[in-house]
Amino acid sequence: MPTVSQKEVQPEFRHFLSDDAIPWDNLITAAGKRTKNDVSPFEAFTDVVIELASKESMKEKSSPSILRMGTEAGLLRGRLAECLFISDGSSDPDILSLRAISLFVLSDTKGIIEALKTMESVIGENSPPSHQVKLSTVKILLAAAEKDTSVITCIMEFDNLLEAYPEQVEKPTIETMFALYVVGFLLREVGQLDRAAHIVDTLEDMARSRNHRMMLALVENLRGNICSFRGEFDRAKEHYLRLQSASAKLSFDLGHAMALNNLGNMMLSMLKLEEAFGYLDGALELMQVEYGKIMPLTNLGELSIIMGRYEDAEKYLTQAIRIDEKVKRGILEPYAWYAILLTKTSRFPEARKYLKKAKVMAKSTEKPLEQGAYLYARGVYDTSQHKFAAAIKHFEKALRTAKDNNILELLVHVKPQLAKMYVESHTITKDPEDITSAAYHIGDIIQISKEQGLQDLYAEALLLRSDIMKLAGKRLEAKGDLERALSVASFTGNYRLEEEANVRLREVIAPEAQAMEMDREGFSKAIDRVSAFKPAGSLKQVPIPTVSALIAIDRNSGLPEYVYYFDTKVQVDSSLVSGFVTAISSFTNELMETQGLLRSINHEGFALLMEHTESRTVALVASEETFDIRYLLREFSLKFDEKYPTPEASRGIDSKDYDNADDLVKQVFAAAMVTREA
Repeated sequence: MPTVSQKEVQPEFRHFLSDDAIPWDNLITAAGKRTKNDVSPFEAFTDVVIELASKESMKEKSSPSILRMGTEAGLLRGRLAECLFISDGSSDPDILSLRAISLFVLSDTKGIIEALKTMESVIGENSPPSHQVKLSTVKILLAAAEKDTSVITCIMEFDNLLEAYPEQVEKPTIETMFALYVVGFLLREVGQLDRAAHIVDTLEDMARSRNHRMMLALVENLRGNICSFRGEFDRAKEHYLRLQSASAKLSFDLGHAMALNNLGNMMLSMLKLEEAFGYLDGALELMQVEYGKIMPLTNLGELSIIMGRYEDAEKYLTQAIRIDEKVKRGILEPYAWYAILLTKTSRFPEARKYLKKAKVMAKSTEKPLEQGAYLYARGVYDTSQHKFAAAIKHFEKALRTAKDNNILELLVHVKPQLAKMYVESHTITKDPEDITSAAYHIGDIIQISKEQGLQDLYAEALLLRSDIMKLAGKRLEAKGDLERALSVASFTGNYRLEEEANVRLREVIAPEAQAMEMDREGFSKAIDRVSAFKPAGSLKQVPIPTVSALIAIDRNSGLPEYVYYFDTKVQVDSSLVSGFVTAISSFTNELMETQGLLRSINHEGFALLMEHTESRTVALVASEETFDIRYLLREFSLKFDEKYPTPEASRGIDSKDYDNADDLVKQVFAAAMVTREA
C-alpha cells in the first residue's frame, strides 16, 4: 500500500490508490514541486502522470496501470494526442476503452473500429463485468460516431448490463459516465429533451459521488445544450459559463474551447454575428487538436464572408483546407465556403475548381449536411453567373436534402438564398412572378420560425419580406411586416433589430415616401446574415394537420382538372373551391397587380392552401397551415405538373388523363394519411 494519504491525490485518481504499480511517493513529490511555480495542484498532478505514462509507454514491457492512469489524465486535460500516444499498441480493455473515448472526440471512426475489434478478441463471457460494460460503451461510441441506428440496440445492451451489475453504477468508471454523456447528447439531438435531462441528472449524481470535476463540467455543457435547444438562451449561457469556469480551473483547454464554441453557436442561434465571431475566435485559439480546428476555422471563414471581411475569410478557409488535406479527412464544408468566397470576389475559374473538388467529395460522403453544403455553394455560384434555372435546380436539391434529413440549418441556409436569386433575376427579367417567388421563400422562413419558436429569425425574416413588399410597391404589407418585426425585436430585447425595424418603418410611413425602392445591396447583406443562422438542434416535429381534399385547377379556364378526397366522408365541391380560388386570384391580381402572392386563407380550424405553378393552381383543404404540409403540397404540385401536362383548351378535361394520380397523392402525402388513419 502507498504511504501517501487520500488528500494528497486528486479525487479523480483515488480509485488507483490500492494499485501498488503506481509510484505514488514519486508522483506526489514531483507534483508538489510544480505547485510552487503557481501551477494548480490538479494541473501539476496530471502533468506529472502524463509524463510518467508517456515514458512508460516506450518501454518494451510497460505497466498497464500507469498507462491507464496516464490515459485518464490526458482525457481529463483534453490532451488527446498524448492519450493516443500512451495507449498506442495496447490490448488491455481498460486502456482501449479510454483510447476509444479519445478517438470518438476526434471523430476517428476507423480508430474506434480497430479498438473495438481488439476488445472483442480479448473479452469473453468469463471476463469481469467491468470489461463487459466497457465493451458496451465502445459499441455506443462507434454507433454514435457512425450515426448508425444500431445505437439504440447498443444503449439497450448498456442499460441491461448496468442493471445486472449495479456496482458499475455505484462506483462508475469514466467510461460509464462518458457513455451516459453521449446517450444524453444523442437524445438531445433528436429532440427527446425530457429523457436527455433525466440522463444528465443521473450523470451528475455519478460524477458527484466520485467528485469527478471534468464530468461535472460536461454535465454543464449538456444542460446548456438542452436549454439552447429549447430556446432558453439565458439559462444555456449560465451553463456554458459554468463549463468555462470549471474548465479553466482544471486547465481543461478542450472544455474551455467547447464552452466558447457553444457560446458562439448560441449567438448564431440569436443571429448576433459579431458576438459569435468573438467566441468562435477564442475557441480556435484554445483548440490544441489540429483536426479539431477545421470546423471552427470554417465557421469563422463563413462569418467573415457574411460580414464582408474577405481577407480574413481567405486566411481561415485556406488554413482549414490545408489541415484537411494534411489529415486526409475529406471535410467538405471549407471547400464549399471557399468556392463561395471566390465567387463573391469574382475569381470564377478558381471557384469552379473548388466546386469540382466539393462535388467529388459530396458524391463519396454519406453525410447529408455535406451534400447540402455543395449544392448550396453551387447554387450561389450559378446565381452569380445569372444561370437562374441551374441555381433553382441545385437549391431545390439542397432543400429536399434538408427536409428529408430534418436539417434545419440547411433549410434556413437555402430558403433566403432562393429569395435572393429571384430578386436578382427580377433585375434582369422585370417579371413580377420573380417577386412572388422571392416572397414565397421568405414566407416559408417566417412559417418555420413561428413553428420552431425562433423569435430572432422570425423578426429578421419579416424585415426581409418587408423589403420584397417594397419592391412590389406594397406599402401596407411592408408596414405590417415591419410593425410585427419591431414588436418581436422589442419583446426579445434585440436592440439592433429593433433599431433597424424603426428606421425602416419611418421610411415607409413618411408622407414624402411616395415611390418606395428596395436597397438591393442592403437586402443582399441581410439575406446572407439570415443564412448564417445555426440552430441548436434539428427541425422539431410539428403535428401534421388533418387534410380533407386536394384539387388541381387549370389557371387559364379556372376548371378543376383533378380531385382527391383524403376522407370520403368529407365531400368538398371541387367546382365551388375552384371558382372561389379563381375569383380570389383575380381579386388579388387586380389589387396587388401581380400573381400568386396569395398562398393561403386561414379561418378558425380551416385552411385553404394554394400552390401556383405555371399552368395550375393546386389547392389543399386542411385543418391548418404548417411548413410540413406546405412542403408536401409543393412537392405534389411539381411532380403532378411533370407527370400530367395541362390539356389543350380544345380537348377539354378527361379524367382518364390522370390515371395513377391517386398513387402520386398517396406517395407524397403518406405521412398526412397515416396521421388521419391514426
